[in-house]
Amino acid sequence: MNNFNENLDNNLDKEPIEDIEEVSEDLDEELDETTKTEKINRESEVASENKIIEEIDESDTELLMIEEEDSIEEESIEVDELDEELLKRQVREFHRNLIEASLYAAGRPLNIEELSTKLELPKKEVEELTNEIAFDYLDRSTALIIAQIGDRYQMQIRPEYTEKVSKFAKGGAIAERYLRTLTVIALKQPILKSTVVKLRGTGAYEHVKYLIDNGFVNAVKKGRSQELTTTDKYADMFGLPKNISQLKKAMVTQLGVEEEGKNEQPGENKE
Repeated sequence: MNNFNENLDNNLDKEPIEDIEEVSEDLDEELDETTKTEKINRESEVASENKIIEEIDESDTELLMIEEEDSIEEESIEVDELDEELLKRQVREFHRNLIEASLYAAGRPLNIEELSTKLELPKKEVEELTNEIAFDYLDRSTALIIAQIGDRYQMQIRPEYTEKVSKFAKGGAIAERYLRTLTVIALKQPILKSTVVKLRGTGAYEHVKYLIDNGFVNAVKKGRSQELTTTDKYADMFGLPKNISQLKKAMVTQLGVEEEGKNEQPGENKE
């Protein structure tokens, strides 16, 4: 009897436990399946989101690359334009310096034709740059100027310094007042000193003395006055023929100053 009761109790105790365990296992399986499904769905959603994000990123990247390429191209064009402008300025400055150096080295008047031919530059550019240099020298605080003599240009010392430094110069350092008197003498030679004074004024006495002392003019006694002619130094300095007749013709055609001498009034005091 006791054994029967024990077996009954054991059966009663085991059956509910086994049922619960089975139900628990079923629930676990269902939960696992649900979890897996949700996990798969979530992974699918994440993958879709990532794909959309990647597509957006790729689109943004392409737009950014296009914008950067456009920006680089625009910057490149601007740089090219700046480089071209800078190159033009550098070339212009170099040509200007060549002209200035030529006027310095020549020690005599040079016309646009000669500068253009020897420097192999366009005449229009040479004329423009030469005038530009001449005006710049007038504005500078310097002892030099670019003087225009007829259709020629010459680098000279300013009049206020000429007398002090003339003893050091071999040529080219002639103040304008001396140069004008020298031009009259050259065009009308042989010419009496008294006639020069009538044409250039009483200041010509000092001018003639300066020109004789510096070897530009020869003076020969003639009556109560002196007969004046130019020297070889003058011809060499200005690139003119040494023969007086040929020299005067060259001055008329090249310098165009004969009329200037004719139009000056006698007795006019010109400094």
